[in-house]
Amino acid sequence: MMADPHLMDGPEAVALKERERFAQILLLFGRHGLKGMASRLGLRLGGEEPFDSARPEAVVALLQDIGPAAVKFGQILAMRSDLLEPDWIDALSKLQDRVPPLPFATVRPLIEEAIGGTVESYFASFEDEAIAAGSIAQVHAATLLDDRDVIVKVRRPGIERIVDADLRLLRRVARIAERRIPEIARLKPDELLRHFAESIDREMDLGAEARASDTIGEYLKAFGVRTARFDWELSGRRVNIQERFRGVPASNLEVARQSDLDLTSLASTYAQAILHMIVINGHFHADPHPGNVFFLEDGTLGLIDFGAVGTLLPRRREELVRLGLAIAAEDTGGVVDILLLWAGDPDVDRVRLEEALAELINRFSNVLLEQIDLTDIFQIVFAILRDFHLALPPDLALVLRTLLTAEGFVRRIDPTFDITRELAPLAKELMRERTSPARLRGEAGKLFAALGRAALSTPSLVGQIERVARTGSITVSIAPRDLERLRGDERNSRATPQLYPAALGICAAILFASEPIIAGLLAVLSIALAIGERVKRR
Repeated sequence: MMADPHLMDGPEAVALKERERFAQILLLFGRHGLKGMASRLGLRLGGEEPFDSARPEAVVALLQDIGPAAVKFGQILAMRSDLLEPDWIDALSKLQDRVPPLPFATVRPLIEEAIGGTVESYFASFEDEAIAAGSIAQVHAATLLDDRDVIVKVRRPGIERIVDADLRLLRRVARIAERRIPEIARLKPDELLRHFAESIDREMDLGAEARASDTIGEYLKAFGVRTARFDWELSGRRVNIQERFRGVPASNLEVARQSDLDLTSLASTYAQAILHMIVINGHFHADPHPGNVFFLEDGTLGLIDFGAVGTLLPRRREELVRLGLAIAAEDTGGVVDILLLWAGDPDVDRVRLEEALAELINRFSNVLLEQIDLTDIFQIVFAILRDFHLALPPDLALVLRTLLTAEGFVRRIDPTFDITRELAPLAKELMRERTSPARLRGEAGKLFAALGRAALSTPSLVGQIERVARTGSITVSIAPRDLERLRGDERNSRATPQLYPAALGICAAILFASEPIIAGLLAVLSIALAIGERVKRR
């Protein structure tokens, strides 16, 4: 790997000018045999070649050499089985965010500046040797003056400037690639990078990790799952101090199996916690791999490292519920509607997509719940999405990656364990939530608000109808996209529900002079349908 002062550790690290950094990346393309790809990006290294001729291993090595931002972006891509073929996912999954730790003499001044005093004034002991190190931060074990064992996480010096600079370059390369390479344009690199920038910004803020651990930890108490407590007087954006768990790391299953722990019960607790965090809480630990899980000495479960968290907004949860109901009813049209909504309503062969999904649903419709393997289902779904060039929104891709991580983990603990069995009580809880008095009151409030807005706009609507009747002319405005749809193929020729209120309004305007009573009734019906459609969309 080239000596790169842009990636040097230590306060003396100085960001290179973008042109110099770009030249370094250009050399890395050549070093890893990717001159053809560089040429297609307009970097003029050699003759152009097909994008699919690039070896995944070479691209992974390139990302590793570029630095922390590229490595973490590669790890985000490794979650996107809906976009990339299995060989790319396998290669990207091997990207390691591990680097040699910095000497304690380098990070000590940063710790002392962040805590507002010397190490000796706050800690009874402090291990100089880091117990773990990544590209963003490294971790030391220590003991506070009150004898509490803690973990001290400190952000690497200069890393924020380095990541910001490389993010700008990644965006620049992504925009060029989107214009020049159709295979990359399909991946929506701009959207991916926006999501990635938000994710890495949260990871940079060690205080955000502490807040997420506390907030999600409160929710997880009901499941008997613990998260580390943080010392808020000493924790901030650059350093955090958290409780050190005592127990068996879940990554060390051999030791766990030799203990008296009830691993089957712990697997069930873990699965319920993950599923409830995602579906009910909507705020979840997004990287619950065995290295972030502890079997604690009191027989409970502990979760650490909340640097990666996900959020599932109520709207998205509603869409997931609708998707689940459509699958249960074997309504392939409903399933397609949700998938196309998520993909941004692209132009696809809907009939062929419905046939592919119907085959998938039929394959599992007569299979017992405990015999269903989520991994198998996801692999088939991802293949269908790739086939039809449909991309999932980043938040849902994170949810699916988290679910697959969870299923893989519980099957390692207990090969007979079936995470799909845990879905039944969760479905009941979801239905209770959807029909709760509070939920119904909220929906009623939205309905009355919509009725109120419609009532307030009625005079102007009647005025417009009268104006149309008096002048005999109707101004029609059609967006270019809608015009294209009107010109589209015959299978989409059915009138959409939104057209009915407009049609009734026009009829009312035409009849206003000769049949005012009928026109009034049509106008009222038009308003009612418009309100109904609006409430339905909400």
